[in-house]
This record gives sequence, C-alpha cells and structure tokens, in this order.
Amino acid sequence: MQGFGFDKLAETPCHHLCADFRCGIHDGLIERGFPGCVAFDCLGAGQRLTALAVERFGSADWRERPDVARWLFVAYPRMRQVQEWLARLNLAAAVTRQPPLQALAAELDAEASAAWSAADQAAWQARVEAALAPLAQNPASTARN
Repeated sequence: MQGFGFDKLAETPCHHLCADFRCGIHDGLIERGFPGCVAFDCLGAGQRLTALAVERFGSADWRERPDVARWLFVAYPRMRQVQEWLARLNLAAAVTRQPPLQALAAELDAEASAAWSAADQAAWQARVEAALAPLAQNPASTARN
C-alpha cells in the first residue's frame, strides 16, 4: 500500500476510476495519499495494449468484457517490461547519438507484441542487453561528439 491511499486486490479497479477510465481524484492525488499514482509511469504500455485490444477484440473495455480483461491482465506485465527496455534503448540512443542504437530501437518497437512467449521475450531482451553492454563497459568511448 506504500504510496497509495488504500490497499486493493490486483486486477480490480480503483474506486476512483471513472466510467470514462479517467481518475476521479487526479488533481488531488498527493493530498489524498496517492503519491504512488503520480510517480508510476507505465511508459506507454497501457496505451499500447489498449490500442491492441481494440484491434483484437473491437473493444478495450475490460470492465464489461471478461475476455478482454483476462488478455490485458496477462499481457500488461510483459508489455510494461518491453516498454521499459525500449525506454532504456531510446535513452541510450539519444545520449550517444549512435545511429545503430536508434535503428535497433525503431526495429524492436515495431516488433513488440503482446502475444510473445517467454522465449520470444527473453530473446528480445538479450538483443537489448547486447546492444547496451558496450555502453556499460565504457560509456565515454561510445558517445559521439
């Protein structure tokens, strides 16, 4: 419950979630004891999955469609991780201005899928880690001036 005004079960909507999926207390989150909501960033995973749900099911309304809810709740943790890896790769590409990193970020972004298996995701992660490894070893030598 740290950073949130109350405890709730996973996969259950917050009681402040409005019918239009907006937060009913967004303007006063910190004052009401929800700094965790302000700090959390899904890095676009929610928006990406919403678009994919509309493509796949014709709807993203997980409150009315149990099939959509199941799909979203299973896919979200994987997509959140994918978005985190993309954010790291895009940051490295921006800082170093290395065209190969920029190209890889664009390529992997286009490949990202909610339907990945664990093996697909592991292979994708390995590509990101391999691309970033030289920066961790010697960041100064990889930056372009």
